[in-house]
Amino acid sequence: MKLDDSKTMIQACNISRRNFLKTAGAATVSGVSTLILPDDLRAETGRKSAAEIMAGAPTTFSEELYWRYVQSQFVLKPGRIYMNTGTEGSMPRFVLNNLRKDFKDFAASPTEALIYNDRCNLFMSNVRPKVEKFLGVDTDEVVMTINTTEGLGWVANGLDLEEGDEVITTLHFPPFNSCWYFLRDRKKITLTELNLPTPATSKEEIVALFEEAITPQTKVMCFCHINYTTGLRMPVKEICEVAREHDVITVVDGAHAIGMINLDLHDLGCDFYATSPHKWLCAPPGTGVLYMRKEMQAKVWPVVTEEYTSPDSPIISAYFMFRGQQTTPAFAGVMDAIDFQNEIGKDKIEKRVLALHKYAKEKIVANWGEQALYSPMDEELSTGLVSFNPFDDHYGEMGHGISDNISTLYSGLRDQDIITRTIGFYNKLADTQGTRVLRISTHIYNDFRQIDTAIDTAKDIVESIQSSG
Repeated sequence: MKLDDSKTMIQACNISRRNFLKTAGAATVSGVSTLILPDDLRAETGRKSAAEIMAGAPTTFSEELYWRYVQSQFVLKPGRIYMNTGTEGSMPRFVLNNLRKDFKDFAASPTEALIYNDRCNLFMSNVRPKVEKFLGVDTDEVVMTINTTEGLGWVANGLDLEEGDEVITTLHFPPFNSCWYFLRDRKKITLTELNLPTPATSKEEIVALFEEAITPQTKVMCFCHINYTTGLRMPVKEICEVAREHDVITVVDGAHAIGMINLDLHDLGCDFYATSPHKWLCAPPGTGVLYMRKEMQAKVWPVVTEEYTSPDSPIISAYFMFRGQQTTPAFAGVMDAIDFQNEIGKDKIEKRVLALHKYAKEKIVANWGEQALYSPMDEELSTGLVSFNPFDDHYGEMGHGISDNISTLYSGLRDQDIITRTIGFYNKLADTQGTRVLRISTHIYNDFRQIDTAIDTAKDIVESIQSSG
């Protein structure tokens, strides 16, 4: 074979490969590819496991083809570009199917389900060990909650804080600082809110910010692992090391972390960590997790419990678990969501999320410049949340029902079935007006084409707003 003939064959193969992927893309307008979606997934007959679902996933030829298969497992509305996982995730279809069957089993024989059902029993004897292993913690260090806010509230109100005791937190934390605002007004604690750098450029500047703020009165540090405002990933491990050196308790809001990044809570070294599987883990709504380091459990009074009998009884995580009937079928869905992510691989998911995130940031900067971006460029500080404001004026009113350029951009995208979120926050303590941003989330049911569509559509809307103004 001549060299020219070899080149021709290679070019032909490349063209065929591109055409195949193009065809696959065309068949995946709804995110469900008819080329790779097995018949039994359409029928959804019988309860299935994550291993069965992922057994048919492509393993060769194209990484994007694999992620198309992952996309096909979700029940998002056909044609919708969903980029608001930061508020609520979408369940995989098999999780929803199993959830439906768990509720049916519960309704058919409530007492049997309550006591003997492996998935739905009151004690969650299968749920907690699976969650603990997924988060890298020990037995009896996890309490199932409704959401992150509930977990934070239990810790804040259960700690023995007195008048004058200081809690250090950050300005980007409202409304999740509410539990501390309440204690400031009820117990007269001191609440110190730190200005976070926006966008942050290094771990060191953030750690130094916390270390310099510590006083003899500091008892607690409470901060987000991933800030919902800008997507900043805080250096949790380094901050916790500083806190431990000063005998300060660490309480971390990890609402966005579980299911987005590969979590190992023992490695992070925090004392308490609250998170929400219903976001990036894509578990059923109303599911949360509170991690309580075993050595710290005795420091928190169980403010909602059926187990407490006397102050002489040692306080353990079980005190927080038993508080009457809970929606155990939903918590059974957490097990399925964990299995699904384990089948894909937590590291693989994190890399995919960050690759999409990086691409979105590059598109934003290319269209509106770095001044539009509020999310950090540093990979170590990056997550699946991207916040930006493409307009000259980044400030606006705070609260619900706001009408401004960012709201108009959000509504314009929503009209095109591109779902994002607007956020208003005080960026600095001295600010009299809030900063307004549009936030997009990049998760495993998103892809590069969706980001192209979202940013290109946003560009058209921004130009329309500017020309009409």
